[in-house]
Amino acid sequence: MKYHQNIILRVIWIFLFTLTFLSIHAQKEISNFIFGHSLIHHEFQVNPTPSQETSLPHWIHFLSAEAGHQYRVSGQYGFLPQHDNLPPFAQWGFDFVDSAWDSDYESFSEADFNTILITPGNFIQWQSPLLNYPGETVSPIGATQTIFEWCNQQEADLNFYIYENWPDMAPFLSNGFPPSENEWNSYNENLNTEFRDWFREYCIGVKQSFPNSCIKLIPVGSLISQLLSTSPFDDIAISDLYEDDAPHGRPTIYFLAALISYMTIYEEKAPLSYEVEAIIHPLIAEQYEEIVEIFWSKLQTLIESNGESMVFCKQPIVSTLSTLDNKPTSIISPNPTHHSITIETPIETSLINIVDLHGKVMLKTATGTAGSSTIDISHFPKGVYILQTFDDRNIRTYRNKIIKL
Repeated sequence: MKYHQNIILRVIWIFLFTLTFLSIHAQKEISNFIFGHSLIHHEFQVNPTPSQETSLPHWIHFLSAEAGHQYRVSGQYGFLPQHDNLPPFAQWGFDFVDSAWDSDYESFSEADFNTILITPGNFIQWQSPLLNYPGETVSPIGATQTIFEWCNQQEADLNFYIYENWPDMAPFLSNGFPPSENEWNSYNENLNTEFRDWFREYCIGVKQSFPNSCIKLIPVGSLISQLLSTSPFDDIAISDLYEDDAPHGRPTIYFLAALISYMTIYEEKAPLSYEVEAIIHPLIAEQYEEIVEIFWSKLQTLIESNGESMVFCKQPIVSTLSTLDNKPTSIISPNPTHHSITIETPIETSLINIVDLHGKVMLKTATGTAGSSTIDISHFPKGVYILQTFDDRNIRTYRNKIIKL
């Protein structure tokens, strides 16, 4: 009798494990329509590539395939005043990416889209997105609301994403492309202040008309800029990233944009098993896993004033390196970091360990009380580390990751 009970329990355990495995690794299907322009799909390159390597969908496709997901896409060129001339049509085709819609033979509603991506021009950020375009009777927010309302009428339960591109570079240049070091620094400063803030205002303004829809921001421009402003990525020649002052990107830029877009739309890390193609700059290829960790960590921190994620519809939680269940949460800042970290812990801690991903102890330090501790890790090699705190009984109270830039 006991033997049969054990067999039954084992079968139940295998069944439950299988269900858990399938739920974690379930295929996700994205059917995406893009209201875009050449900062998403750049076909007419100065430096021609073998396929559509200067295209967002090209790289999202390969990342999705590596992760076991399905990605289908259709899209059209234009700026917002043209895009709100509805219905749209399927203008784009790709060598490797499955088409989501044949607009010659079926309606938009028959295509069964579940994801809409839209981006405005990158040269209109000198005035508020609430103001009408010069010479037009519509504003960026107004045009986008018209498009989203029409899409909602065609298909239920759509997720909408606003793609934050990168600014026109021409206004920052005095002697043409490529920019000088000072011009490049000014460009990136603008991208991470006025330009980024314009997109956040734009996204908030659009969302006000759709309280029941998921409308999120894909912060491509600002996250790429932050990455390229840190070592070793700041050694990459600008001409290896962009090819003109528009600025149209080269394959590396669109690959980085796809990493951020993939993680936002699929709400998971890009697959670490992905083998980066040789057309991507070698520094990016060599540091691929670290870049995934950096982008994923930054996406987790983008929170709106009401506590909702700025980028995720379902607000995913990091599962493997999170705080322990039912334990008070410590706070690490800044993270990622170049130099030192400050740890704010609400409970008494007697020991702090920092180990690398191979389990090697990089630092062990004693601390006596709850509160704030600052630790210098400037001498650590760049990479991902695990911080652990222990109480006076040597019981671990906290575990999380640190990214050293």
